[in-house]
Amino acid sequence: MCGIAGTIAFHDQFRVTRETLEAMSAHIAHRGPDGDGLQIDQVTIGPQVGLVHRRLAIIDLDPRANQPFTDAIGRRIVFNGEIYNYRELRRDLESAWPNYPWKTQSDTEVLLVAYDTWGTKCVDHLDGMFAFAIWDRPAQELFLARDRMGQKPLYYAAARNNSAFAFASELQALTQVPWVDRATNTNALLNYLHWGYIPAPQTIYAGASKLPPGHWMKIRQSGIEIQKYFDPNTTTTQPNPDATLVQQTRELVEQAVQRQLVSDVPLGCFLSGGIDSSIIAACMRKALPPDQPLLTFSIGFEDPRYDETQYAAAVAHHLKTQHQTFIVKPDAANDLPLLAATFGEPFADSSALPTYYLSRETRREVKVALSGDGGDELFGGYDRYRAMALAQHIQQLPAFAQIALRHLATKAPGHHPKSRGQRLRRFAESLHLNPASRYATYMHLFTPDQLQQLLNQEAFPTNAPAPEDYLQSLYHQFQSQGRDVVQSALALDRITYLPEDLLTKVDRASMLHALEVRSPFMDHHLVHFASTLTTPQLIKGGPKRMLREAFAPDLPREVFRRKKMGFAIPIG
Repeated sequence: MCGIAGTIAFHDQFRVTRETLEAMSAHIAHRGPDGDGLQIDQVTIGPQVGLVHRRLAIIDLDPRANQPFTDAIGRRIVFNGEIYNYRELRRDLESAWPNYPWKTQSDTEVLLVAYDTWGTKCVDHLDGMFAFAIWDRPAQELFLARDRMGQKPLYYAAARNNSAFAFASELQALTQVPWVDRATNTNALLNYLHWGYIPAPQTIYAGASKLPPGHWMKIRQSGIEIQKYFDPNTTTTQPNPDATLVQQTRELVEQAVQRQLVSDVPLGCFLSGGIDSSIIAACMRKALPPDQPLLTFSIGFEDPRYDETQYAAAVAHHLKTQHQTFIVKPDAANDLPLLAATFGEPFADSSALPTYYLSRETRREVKVALSGDGGDELFGGYDRYRAMALAQHIQQLPAFAQIALRHLATKAPGHHPKSRGQRLRRFAESLHLNPASRYATYMHLFTPDQLQQLLNQEAFPTNAPAPEDYLQSLYHQFQSQGRDVVQSALALDRITYLPEDLLTKVDRASMLHALEVRSPFMDHHLVHFASTLTTPQLIKGGPKRMLREAFAPDLPREVFRRKKMGFAIPIG
């Protein structure tokens, strides 16, 4: 886990300078406190290339694994992330190249040899989370790729006429390049105000972009090529009996956890006492040797409405983990500026704060922690999925019955935005909408009418795409492929909310403390399996049916019965 950055100049006007590279490196220093590297490849004929790396040493602590890493023919790599199957890949590559002079035991070198062997197809062989750049000097091209689910970030910018190109792990590092256009991207601002995040490929800056998850790109003097290599959503459904699916769920989660335990440093587990984190902890307990302690970590707050420590402690006691609880007092006034600088652009998920605090305290004990992030988006954990199913049933009732239900909902007590009464009223108000529009109302922060009131015409040009079109068009696309209303919502979240909000939050808040967080639910085998489940298999009898049935024997009954709290703090 690290930070990467670099620039390439095809024209003397955009010369690569050490000063620019050092400024980029300084803005990602928190991602890699264990080492730094900077190289400028300045050949007589061809482009100038500068590469930067900040290292957080997790696998192969030998300094020979430091980056930028160069092979015998001049290819250079900077790499952020972990390749969990690098040992298996190395055995395959050793068979293909028996005389290759290996220098390290690192996944970085395996990745570079994999590119030498398979070219752009190397990404299909990788099991992990990653963002990397390879300067292929013989081919005079730069190759970049981002992992399938978007756990690791990758920002980029191109100068006019493709005369220069720059990339970085974080947006603030990219803005240190003098020619990057830092004017506000108005469409990105509208999307932020509507959804709370800025979806790829946009950023808040007109001249900067995000490489979407599951994509790679090539940069040559002749132009830029971008290709998608992974889709988390499949259109098939599972024909197997439910009992078989429950067993498959268990096996795939256990295998994902087992793969992600590869490390040359101690690792632990975030534990809230909820379904997802408890399952990950249970799988870790099973996978680790009996004599190796399982380290689990949770945070609590003085406000009991937001405190889950008693539930985490109960699970820790059940699994016999070595558990630590940190009681923190949020100091948002002091901590938000640091977080805002790290995100580099507007970001509205307040759970970044508790993630920041949990990562800060956990990093005092370990360098790596596994988390339960992604379980809701894979297995149907949010109330909004059940709301979509319920609304679909209500729409099949006679019109007078629908009107009566909406009228009753307006009488429900409660004024707090998260009270049952308010949620019921919002649900009733969206019943007349089509499924795509209804789901958009569940997800937005400001409505289109509110945006019109907030922004003047200069900030809200009449030709700007409507922010709600972003989700609705994708939702319609998933429905047209044969998915029902719940499957479409899940498919949508797996390519929008999950990478753009949840995984972004986890990466920035944890890497600010140089803590590597791994999410076994993002294992691509597990993702594809979950995307084939039907709505009854997902939420019949309650949320996350497959997970509940698969791991019921391993955890206290209360884990599966208590109300979902979410990861929040008393932000008010």
